[in-house]
Amino acid sequence: MRSRSYNTSLTIANGLSVSLPVSTAAGSVDDWQRFLAATPLSDEVRRDILRLETDSTDHWPDLGSEEKKDKLSRLSYKDYLLQVVKVDPGVLPYYQTRTHGLFGVGIDAVPALDCWVLQQPGFRGLKLSPGPHRRMGYTPKGFASPKEPYEFHFPDGNATIARMLVRRLIPAAAAGHDAEDVVTAKFDYAQLDRPGSPVRVRLNSIAVTVRHAGDPVQAARVDVGYVRDGELSTVHGKSVILACWNMMIPYLCPELPEPQKEALRYGVKIPLVYTAVALRSWKAFEKLGLQNVFCPGMYHHQMNLDLCVDIGGYESPKKPDQPILVRMERAPCLPGLPERDQHRAGRGDLLSTPFAAFERSIRDQLGRVLGAGGFDPARDITAITVNRWPHGYAYEYNYLFDPEWPEGQSPCEIGRRRHGRIAIANSDAGAAAYTDQAMDQAWRAVEELSPA
Repeated sequence: MRSRSYNTSLTIANGLSVSLPVSTAAGSVDDWQRFLAATPLSDEVRRDILRLETDSTDHWPDLGSEEKKDKLSRLSYKDYLLQVVKVDPGVLPYYQTRTHGLFGVGIDAVPALDCWVLQQPGFRGLKLSPGPHRRMGYTPKGFASPKEPYEFHFPDGNATIARMLVRRLIPAAAAGHDAEDVVTAKFDYAQLDRPGSPVRVRLNSIAVTVRHAGDPVQAARVDVGYVRDGELSTVHGKSVILACWNMMIPYLCPELPEPQKEALRYGVKIPLVYTAVALRSWKAFEKLGLQNVFCPGMYHHQMNLDLCVDIGGYESPKKPDQPILVRMERAPCLPGLPERDQHRAGRGDLLSTPFAAFERSIRDQLGRVLGAGGFDPARDITAITVNRWPHGYAYEYNYLFDPEWPEGQSPCEIGRRRHGRIAIANSDAGAAAYTDQAMDQAWRAVEELSPA
């Protein structure tokens, strides 16, 4: 199978696109010098980017690894670059959006320690020992220390996982038995909510109230009210797991203790935008030798060709004249504010921005980045889908702004406590926006309600 080109491009704010070979990331001085020479950056900024990317200075030679990690956890990556590495302030825009995809905010609001884990430059000379630090909060599996990327990609994202779970619970819903055949499997939605089935999935049903039938300590059941087709209905269960957005639980279940409701309201979901642009072909990417483009000064901070994934009966496009999707990412945020306030501001941005503004920015950005490869936005774009995610990733505690709570006293730990016959799950309950954490919280909630 022939794969696509995997060079990376950087597009500076004025639209100049320069290619950065993958080998450059390993710290080749010659590659970095050639790359920087093609940019419109000042001599001072070029000098300090080169130093940051290739230098091995130990900025804290008198400290041990754990002491260094502790210091890194207490200042932002922006402040680390300015105050410790002492780069020219003009360097910051080059790196500002590097953390947008994971944290929804820029390097002004992300601890330097997290940026070390993400293999951002400037830490080589510190010689930090592998492994997490106590002030890193949750460390996703695969990120305990700098290493190869941990991710695996299905063509439809995490929807494949949900489809596999549903098929396992209701085998008649779809044919097949593994992760490969589920990608193209046709689902029979009529099988999801059949009377007499041991598992029933009721779609288009929005829960609006959850309460015990009596005193939570003695009640024998939980009543769940939901709206479907404009009508309010009620179902009853021996137990209930609320695996929804945790901030909504106090409104769904007002009988919870006030301290628990307050804890559930603490997290602020991270707003994100995932834009999909359908192209007639990817000839311009091929001509320019690009697959992934970082755009620190543009509306979307990153764009890339749809990943080359072949699984089961699904095959990705491999010839430049074939249609393809381009994925673009945007993290609406307001640098300078505490992280949770940036997320609130970003949500307002998404609510107030019309689609026409997105479309103009998308067409302009693609034209500026790919124009040298013969790309014409009017001719080559066939469709645009803007997926606004105002309540996206779970909020992860950030010790630049959040207290360092004693064990068992963080908001997510208080918020997820079992209440009678009601247990609480979702990645919010672990304050970590990762699939494995969502599964761990689901397992815990089930175990809490299981008979001893």
